[in-house]
Amino acid sequence: MENEYSKVKVNNEMDFCSVTDLDVKKTLEKEFMRARVSYFLRWEKPGFWSRLFGGRRDSVVFCINSAQLETADAVLRELGEIEGDVRMLRTKSNNRIGF
Repeated sequence: MENEYSKVKVNNEMDFCSVTDLDVKKTLEKEFMRARVSYFLRWEKPGFWSRLFGGRRDSVVFCINSAQLETADAVLRELGEIEGDVRMLRTKSNNRIGF
């Protein structure tokens, strides 16, 4: 027997971009909310050696619904001045929730 949820597409999250500057993160969050782009944040800590030698800082990955990719791209185009501070990923998200 098939129910109404059988046809719902799941696991459609994608890693859209990564930022290290908290001001850029706040700006991007504000603009995503204004444009109604649904997202969630995944914090990534640098590895031991990166921290030891002052390489990478903590980064925040913006994960979005893949159906909203065009809208998210439009938001970034509007915010042209922060484009250099954003590292584009556009990969399938590996976020798994275990119960």
